Amino acid sequence: MILLIFLILLIGVLVFRTVAYRDVPQLKSKETFTPSTISNEAINRLSKFIQLKTVTYNDFSQIDMVEHRKVEGFFKKNFPLCSKSLNLTKINDFGYIFRWEGKDKGKKPVLFMAHFDVVPVQDEGWGFPPFSGEVKEGHILGRGTLDTKNTLLGILESTEKLISEGFVPESTIYFAFGGDEEVMGLQGAVKIVEYFKNKNINFDWVIDEGSIIAQNMLSMTDKPLALIGIAEKGFANVRLLAHGEPGHASMPPEHTAAGLIARAVYRLENNPFPVSLTKTVREFLKSLIPHVSFSLALVFSNLWLFAPVVKLIFKKNPKTAAMVRTTQAATILKGSNKDNILPDKAEAIINVRILPGETKSEVLNRMRSVVKDIQVSVGFTNEDDASNPMGESSSTADGYIKIKNTVNKVYPEGIVSPFLVTATTDSRHYKDITDNIYRFVPMVLTNEDLKKIHGLNESISIENYTLIINFFTELMKTI
Repeated sequence: MILLIFLILLIGVLVFRTVAYRDVPQLKSKETFTPSTISNEAINRLSKFIQLKTVTYNDFSQIDMVEHRKVEGFFKKNFPLCSKSLNLTKINDFGYIFRWEGKDKGKKPVLFMAHFDVVPVQDEGWGFPPFSGEVKEGHILGRGTLDTKNTLLGILESTEKLISEGFVPESTIYFAFGGDEEVMGLQGAVKIVEYFKNKNINFDWVIDEGSIIAQNMLSMTDKPLALIGIAEKGFANVRLLAHGEPGHASMPPEHTAAGLIARAVYRLENNPFPVSLTKTVREFLKSLIPHVSFSLALVFSNLWLFAPVVKLIFKKNPKTAAMVRTTQAATILKGSNKDNILPDKAEAIINVRILPGETKSEVLNRMRSVVKDIQVSVGFTNEDDASNPMGESSSTADGYIKIKNTVNKVYPEGIVSPFLVTATTDSRHYKDITDNIYRFVPMVLTNEDLKKIHGLNESISIENYTLIINFFTELMKTI
């Protein structure tokens, strides 16, 4: 009888919590919003910007600095009102800062970020020239249209429009545009942050790239998810290195250098990092409660009981597993240059994305304990490039609320959710000069679209580019 009463009470608590979370009113903008249409001139400006081959490489000697140096002239030629009304500080060829003076000098400024460098392109597989900037069938084509020349020009287009209308923000707004984000941002973002620190400039909040409006990302809901990144995973490349005696492959030792590395990779893949539901992931699941089936809502409303079930489900899918554990991916393997020669050394590079709550040193120590082989060294390829996870920013602070309300206004069908960004952004360098960093680009992308970022046939729909400009325009009006 006591067990039955306990069970009835437990079910009652579970259902009560679920109903309470599902009945929370979903605040949407009460304003009637009419999206502005994008001009042909704005489309052409992005097209021309895509044609600049601002590709970055880890070896800076490979960078075409002539193309990089065209960026400053592009800003001045194509955005005359911004050039006239905003103060531009050029840090170097990889860093530009715009300052838009606000009315209230007592308020902390806000920072908008983007980068203009792009990753290299593969020689084959593209259906169009990757730097053509061609406009075709409602899309602008080329490398950088999704990452992140789109947001950089979207910010400037919005500013140019608002200046033409006589608008002046209440708070001062800064724009920070980097030119080497794809290769760690050491000359761009890092130098920009040094400038701000020297000027004692701190920000109320920062917005950068990172998350998007995901279409059909999760089977549990068919609504688009407007994911605002409030946290970011850390990053490291770890090298496994083994040495061996060179010689003819017809007389191999018991374990070759390549074999030792293969065994080490096998051990790592068979011992993944533990699963954990961070504060950000819990907030994300909570935001979905009104939009999923009652059974799922019951689970998400009562993670105190069902967390093990959620962990089990999430770790089975690579997309959701990245949200709940530190990931380790073997990406590069090297051994002998010839099939019949024993390698004198072999190595593997493991790309690691570190979950908030862990540190890069803890991750490295765990990998060493898993490999557990005195013949295999385990260390960072470059410790200066390795970064700890970013702290979780507030989802109740002014910046988040402003971004959320703006999304609700310009894209009311989206479910606004806090999110963990599994990639690495320039914003990590800004942690010392702001308490809140948000990572969001307002473009509606499917899983197929996401593959184009750093992949083949990168392009952006004019509809998405219009959404970006509308979003930044409305967001700036709130600052």
